[in-house]
Amino acid sequence: MILDKRTDGRTKLTGLIGNPVEHTVSPVIHNSLFSYMGINGIYVPLKVDASGLEAAVRGLAALGFTGFNVTIPYKEAVCRLLDEADGEVELLGAVNTVRIRRGRLYGYNTDGEGFVTAFKKQTGTGFSGKKICILGAGGTARTLAIKAVQEGAGEVCIINRTVSKAEEIAGYINGKLLEGSRPGKPVLPLASGAEQAHAAIDEADIIINATSVGMFPDTDANPVDDSVEYRSKPIAYDVIYNPVETRFLRMARMKGCRTYNGACMLFYQGIRAFEIWMEAKVPDDVSEELMASFLKYVGV
Repeated sequence: MILDKRTDGRTKLTGLIGNPVEHTVSPVIHNSLFSYMGINGIYVPLKVDASGLEAAVRGLAALGFTGFNVTIPYKEAVCRLLDEADGEVELLGAVNTVRIRRGRLYGYNTDGEGFVTAFKKQTGTGFSGKKICILGAGGTARTLAIKAVQEGAGEVCIINRTVSKAEEIAGYINGKLLEGSRPGKPVLPLASGAEQAHAAIDEADIIINATSVGMFPDTDANPVDDSVEYRSKPIAYDVIYNPVETRFLRMARMKGCRTYNGACMLFYQGIRAFEIWMEAKVPDDVSEELMASFLKYVGV
């Protein structure tokens, strides 16, 4: 019998809290990074119920974890549990990476950086002057809307079933983030299914699904009505990576759109999170080799 000696009392503990976590492939990224970098560490997914969120976070600190990621639906709720947050968390109102030092919780958000890096590498284009529709009004939608505006988007429409949540994000960006810096109100909140929302989708340059609609196991769901024609043939981007092609992406592809899933976004935000925890830069050659293997693994 071969002895398993991968972990010991000096192993750096990291992980992911969220609900659900059964679909995640983040352990593949981080555990591979530990191996590539020669670091004695491990990354585990941890399913946490909402009622036990604070106890779970405090428990990770008490158990000596080096850090952890935060995913749906806790990216906003964990903010109130932090001891300190960097400027990106304060700007975006959401946290996806926590570093633990001497029992204190330091929050970061690597989603925005990961998204922008991945989108530009995948599509060969950026956001400057583009008409962008973002589906959803949760923490991820807020992050992507802010980053799109920072990148010079010409117009951003936030489309959500509960329009008041879209209005909250739009009001923050238009009133606090952009006040006095550029004319007009570039962020527009719209209700899903409304005629104005359909028109915005048909005229968009880029459509981003920032909801969990269509994620495994509910793979038949689509945040956009199947009848939408995508007349402008926009780039369709889904932050979901499981399944590889959601119904949203499949319908958009069939109607002539270029489509991309969130695997690259996950990869680049993961690289940055790992660097924060380990306080070390991942070499470019390691990152490129691992990305090629990871994308092949997830079927991209």
